Amino acid sequence: MKSNGFDFLIDVRTPREYLYSHIPAAINLPVLSNEEHARIGTIHKEESPLKARISGAATICKNISILLDSLSQNPQLQAILHHKNKLAIYCARGGKRSESMLAILSQIGFRASKIEGGYKSYRNEVLKFLSLPLKQEFIALCGPTGCGKSEIIQALEEHSIDLESLALHYGSSFGAVAATNGSQPSQKMFENMLFEELRKKSHKEILFIEAESRKLGNIVIPRALFDAYHCIKSICILIEADMPSRIERIVKIYQNIREEEFLFAMQKIKPYLSGVVFCEIMELWEKRDLEKIAQILIEKYYDRVYKTSKYSHKIFNANTQETVRQILEIKNARLRQL
Repeated sequence: MKSNGFDFLIDVRTPREYLYSHIPAAINLPVLSNEEHARIGTIHKEESPLKARISGAATICKNISILLDSLSQNPQLQAILHHKNKLAIYCARGGKRSESMLAILSQIGFRASKIEGGYKSYRNEVLKFLSLPLKQEFIALCGPTGCGKSEIIQALEEHSIDLESLALHYGSSFGAVAATNGSQPSQKMFENMLFEELRKKSHKEILFIEAESRKLGNIVIPRALFDAYHCIKSICILIEADMPSRIERIVKIYQNIREEEFLFAMQKIKPYLSGVVFCEIMELWEKRDLEKIAQILIEKYYDRVYKTSKYSHKIFNANTQETVRQILEIKNARLRQL
């Protein structure tokens, strides 16, 4: 979008379609509501395509009229639909919905273009990109729960891919708490965001990433990326930390966990705990003694169940800034070899 000089990308599909997945930079200005889209689809299927097109055209024109009428009262909309802006418009397949919005905006003087093939063409590009071997090398960070891997990845933001932030999941049994609205993105939306991140950082020869397993909650890491950071030739750095620091990090992350989330996660890991330990944790939960719960979970569950990846380097993380410095030294040494 930026390379073609567009200022705004407009998704005219329904709110439901947009919520499920969209091009990450896009703004949703639907020309049909969820219900209208479903109704017109039913007319097309059960009555006639011509009647559906007539009903669709009438509804779309009405909705665009309402949108334009609201322009003078909506400063945010004014900033988008401004005559100086260059607009790119798309719908599902580059059909009637985007053509209708394009025709009306063009006729009244807006600089607008349509994305040929619509969202489907974008998804094809995403799937093609994520199915091919990636050009970058990856330095993976592994280590026990609470060692600070996520903090390090965030500190290396310009040089890293933060899978947990994209997937809204911390990768652990309790990781669903990362989804602030209660749910992860769809698989398609995750792939779209990952595609944009990888493309945005395509000029970087080496990127940092956590050595995540293939799944983060409901999200599946694309095979090409998973293979890239688990490749036998790739560098893997083991991050270690002392127990008090690990407990402190876990409590900070999970201090606002809801009771239903905690109980659901405990039921998932119950088979891996002795009955005595499980009951002890539940008693501590009643007292909300999160520090002690974190310690027990680290000692009795995480450090026993989760296996450390094979690593080529090891860093004790006593200070994030110093750890980042050491990691960048490893990266620079690798760059000199390339």
